[in-house]
Amino acid sequence: MTVKLLLFEGLLILLAFPVLLILKSSNLNSFNIGNMNTRKALNDAVQDLPKLNQLLELEDFAKKNGSGIKYESLLGLWRFVSVWNKEGNSQNPIASSLLRIFSASLELRKNQLNGKIPIFELKNSIRFGLLRIEFIGYGELQGSQPLLIFYFEKIGLNLKESVIFSRSLEVPIKKDRPFFSLITLDEDMGWLSARGRGGGLALWLKD
Repeated sequence: MTVKLLLFEGLLILLAFPVLLILKSSNLNSFNIGNMNTRKALNDAVQDLPKLNQLLELEDFAKKNGSGIKYESLLGLWRFVSVWNKEGNSQNPIASSLLRIFSASLELRKNQLNGKIPIFELKNSIRFGLLRIEFIGYGELQGSQPLLIFYFEKIGLNLKESVIFSRSLEVPIKKDRPFFSLITLDEDMGWLSARGRGGGLALWLKD
């Protein structure tokens, strides 16, 4: 392995750390220097978002009655705001802060090439100055709550709009894929809540 490749790998691991906090299957458990205004607006918006006790009540309702969340309503760019531990009784302040500092986001696009089953093109990314790390893959909805089941097939490191490093990832079999159990989507306020496969509870705000 060349020195150049080792440096890329080390940088990739460093930048991937906040994403791994979110996506690792003990799961869910913004530092863009040029985007200070966006982060300030995001932090201000947090004050108007639902509190943990409200989300837990909405989750109980969704488990019994379904969430009513549809494919089209999920399309767009969602910025991570807050993360609670899997016991659901306290916020993870370190993870929540990292998500906002590194501008962590989840982007869902319509897959134009798919046939009968609506599939998302899915991108999870974080930023560090001009650098951006992206996990790219696909997802689909299943069930009435529903579950957003997904996988990543590629990871990339970009400098502005230029790809400087990319690697394919092994796609897990269906039963081992991560998922978000969707709880509530408030289209008027622009927020989405879900619980990950590992038990953590997350809240996003639509950009």
